[in-house]
Amino acid sequence: MSFPLGPFPACERLRFRLPSTNDAAFYLKLMNEPDYIRFIANHDLKTEEDALQYIKGKSLARFAQHKVGLWVVELKETGDPVGVCGLVFRKELEHPDLGYALLEKYRGRGFAREAATAVLEFAGKVLKLRTLCAITAPDNAASSNVLKKIGFEADGQLHLTEIGATADYYVWKLRYVEKGLA
Repeated sequence: MSFPLGPFPACERLRFRLPSTNDAAFYLKLMNEPDYIRFIANHDLKTEEDALQYIKGKSLARFAQHKVGLWVVELKETGDPVGVCGLVFRKELEHPDLGYALLEKYRGRGFAREAATAVLEFAGKVLKLRTLCAITAPDNAASSNVLKKIGFEADGQLHLTEIGATADYYVWKLRYVEKGLA
């Protein structure tokens, strides 16, 4: 597999990097938190070996195929991973999907908003994308609020076979495109 070596999104307090096989314990913890299972998915990861297989078969595979995926987001100050954030290409969606998940202990500090904003800037400036979408569980008010704060607009609901659920659907467009300046 071939992976992009950069550039990656950038922001003030956080660093983005590719997932690695050394992240198995972090992935196991993140993906077994109650809100992750409730609002995103239950990947049924029971061991670090399960998490390692997920990293190789899903996370890194996305980067190999699309050159983007969900980066591991860590504190610049300490190097501690706080979550994941990036873009996911889904067959059922017309545009790349902005996704993010943070460990519970890092929520409520503006990290999701900061990371998501960095990915939006990267998507527009580096990847030259003009439109992105995002999906959330209908009862995930915190994620919906983040999306609205960074410029996404609600656009109904979709039932996605890939996730086996109905999700709230949001769209983000570069503002100068909307004004006919592109």
